[in-house]
This record gives sequence, C-alpha cells and structure tokens, in this order.
Amino acid sequence: MTDFADKEDISNGWRALTSAEEIDVLGKISAVSQWIRDRKPSLLADDPQAKYVVVDVIRFALSNAKHAGHKSYSRTVGGVTRSGTLVDSGGSLVITDFHKELLGISKVATPRWNFGDGHG
Repeated sequence: MTDFADKEDISNGWRALTSAEEIDVLGKISAVSQWIRDRKPSLLADDPQAKYVVVDVIRFALSNAKHAGHKSYSRTVGGVTRSGTLVDSGGSLVITDFHKELLGISKVATPRWNFGDGHG
C-alpha cells in the first residue's frame, strides 16, 4: 500500500529538511501511514485527512527532536527564567485525539472477545 504523504509534503511550505531528517522522515511516514491503515483500512490513498494527520504528526516529531531525552527545560536570560515540561520528550510520533477524530477512529478501545468456538 502507498503512504498517505511523501517527504515533499512534510517540507513543503514549512522548512527544508536536513539530510538526516530526509532519511528519517521516510520511516516516520511509513509508520504513521501504517498506523492509520491498521485502524482505518477503508481510507483511500489520497484521503486528505490522512495526509494532514501524517504531515502534522511528523512535523511535530521533527520540531521536538532537538529535545530528545529531555522531559523539561529552563532558560535564564538576565534576571528572567523560563521553564517548562515537554509533553513529548523529543521526536516520537504523537497521534492525538484530534487526529483520531479527523480520521473517524474511536478514541477508546473497542471490546473484543473470543469464546474459543470460532465466533466473536
């Protein structure tokens, strides 16, 4: 199956990717596209919401990659200190409830069961 986006979609209108990011982004595109397909196999290859989600998730991951391994930060300039805690500690693929809603994927797990009789 084809991915919902390509590396040009990630950089287009945003910023140029470094050579390392260009290599890394291909795997990220495949991973997010597969995650979507596993949960919503009926989507067409050119689904605009799926493309948006792939691009958004990967741009967020690339933006936060500089913080890899860090959970919080602080910066002091003169007598002013700014600090914060990172929601994503750098570079991981975060698919939010908003993304799931765009794709029509339930935000809660669907119950599954098997009674061993081949049904269910």
